[in-house]
Amino acid sequence: MYTQSVKYVKDPLWTWKNFVERGITDAVVTRPEIMESWQRCRVLDVDPYDGIGKDRLGHSELQQLFISNSQLVEVAKPFMHTVYQSVQGSGFMVVITDKEGRILHTCGDTGILDKAASTIQFIKGTNWSEQAVGTNAIGTALVINKAIQISGPEHFCQSHHYWTCSGAPIHNYLGEIIGCFDISGPAEYVYLHTYGMVVAAVEAIENQLRKEVIQEEKNRAYELLSAVTESVTEGLLAVDNEGRIIHINLAAQKMLRFSHKNVTGEFLNSLLGSQNNLTDMFVHHPWKTDAEMVLELSGESIQFTCSSRPITQGDGSISGVVFTLLEINKVRRLVNRMVGATARFYCKDIIGESEVMKKALKLIFVAANSRSNVLLTGESGTGKELFAQAIHNHSGRSDGPFVAVNCAALPRELIQSELFGYNEGAFTGAKRGGNPGKFELANEGTLFLDEIGDMPIELQVNLLRVLQERKITRVGGNKEIPVDVRIIAATNKNLLKAIEEGRFRQDLFYRLNVFSIHIPPLREREEDIELLTMYLIRVFSESLGKQIKGADTEFLQAIRNYSWPGNVRELQNAVEFAINIAEEDYLTVKELPRTVVSYPRLIRTEGKVISLLEVERITVESTLSQFNGNITQTAKALGIGRNTLYDKLKKLGVRA
Repeated sequence: MYTQSVKYVKDPLWTWKNFVERGITDAVVTRPEIMESWQRCRVLDVDPYDGIGKDRLGHSELQQLFISNSQLVEVAKPFMHTVYQSVQGSGFMVVITDKEGRILHTCGDTGILDKAASTIQFIKGTNWSEQAVGTNAIGTALVINKAIQISGPEHFCQSHHYWTCSGAPIHNYLGEIIGCFDISGPAEYVYLHTYGMVVAAVEAIENQLRKEVIQEEKNRAYELLSAVTESVTEGLLAVDNEGRIIHINLAAQKMLRFSHKNVTGEFLNSLLGSQNNLTDMFVHHPWKTDAEMVLELSGESIQFTCSSRPITQGDGSISGVVFTLLEINKVRRLVNRMVGATARFYCKDIIGESEVMKKALKLIFVAANSRSNVLLTGESGTGKELFAQAIHNHSGRSDGPFVAVNCAALPRELIQSELFGYNEGAFTGAKRGGNPGKFELANEGTLFLDEIGDMPIELQVNLLRVLQERKITRVGGNKEIPVDVRIIAATNKNLLKAIEEGRFRQDLFYRLNVFSIHIPPLREREEDIELLTMYLIRVFSESLGKQIKGADTEFLQAIRNYSWPGNVRELQNAVEFAINIAEEDYLTVKELPRTVVSYPRLIRTEGKVISLLEVERITVESTLSQFNGNITQTAKALGIGRNTLYDKLKKLGVRA
């Protein structure tokens, strides 16, 4: 253990010798920071008679050091050279190190740089920490985390007594030490102002580093914002208070037909014309949500929904407006996907090997390759919508929507608004912002008008006009909206008879009946009945979780003998009913609905051939009686719609 000397010696060199040779400290002559550093050096076993930088990096390690500290060096260099300009010619040099004390860059008078390199190996890549070379402004400043000036014998190692140095740690924006700034020169030229220059330089470097971090964060934020705006399908457009474009993403450029030129800085009016809707929203409606608009762009009319939001400053003032644009066609496609307005069936999904069915199926491809309107005729339940979907899916419009409308199911007063849409305020209860009709939703696709024979006569003229002009006008509106729609209509009625009775327009019939396909009833395709039955058994067994392997002979005989007035739909219902109640692996006749099983018995009871019309009357009467006159349950059991059942009751003279 060392004891403190009783005699105080004022000579710093003598104080140093007393410490390194005898461990005696002098608190009067030696500053606490220096004494604490000397004590650390003794603990670290630093040789006080050495101090030459021996811990140096090789070439590859040195390159890696420069790479990992490149930002610090690039920021510090200008300040280093500015400081050097103040001490140039006085034998001083300026140094920057990393957080470990390894020298990164030096600048100074040639003589002093050479002397430092030759005498103490003070060169790039050398470790100048306390542990490596003892007490010095670089290593000690990094340990105590504050600026310090060390001169002559205050250095722990004797080879450094020639030098005076001022060093200060450099911090990043988090307050972490990332390096050290140092000014070194001969000890006889020790000046207080060099210490002040170091402190000022470090403060400037740290400020610049903070600015670069802030700028990097801004750049990252901008890159993130750009990535987000470019990734969305909506068009984003921002304009300043003067109507000048300050930002536009790629989607908006394409929508507004600007994709081949840089329009940032251009005035909106000069690009779209002074009467464009966007300028009107910018001036009068900076807050707007999902407003519909039409822009005339490059000779074509483009429909959009547009939302606008003002850009507000810190003081609440508005400095511009951001528009969000979405083409109506994209909105419609999204709506159609959400509501299932798609066609699932292809020609291969329609079961039938009979000759009459083969002929009908061939016409699907002919119709698909044509642009003409199609009229599908056939009894209820024959599969007219399946044919319509197959025509759509095999046509050039298969990527577009398939929208189906049952004209018989819509209330008479709502058909027009359902087909053509309506504007806000068109009638009591009209939805805010209006609503597009089926024609708009089916744009660039197919509109299937089922039960077209039930469309009210007064609305048929509107439909005819749309078919002729390819434009619609919403209820309550006066603006024509162009539509590109292929029409497939279907009916189970005799339209020629309806024309004679004044219930259907002849000109509309000829517009729809450009290409006609008649779908035969199930009773005319007997060879398909068993084929369909076996297919339906597989489908319903899987969906209902049953292990039904097939049907017995009596079951198949019963379905062949039945006339199936509800056609394929009634057959589907019968098979589904049978599978639901089946308890064995094979369906038996006892699982069939009563109407199907009783049909052959009715013929035998009469003892003579009965007309199909009479069989149909008996079937309808017995089913109606079975369900106690309930129209909905009777129609479902027969596999037909309510309106079709009402027609049959009227035709057959059966009272409900």
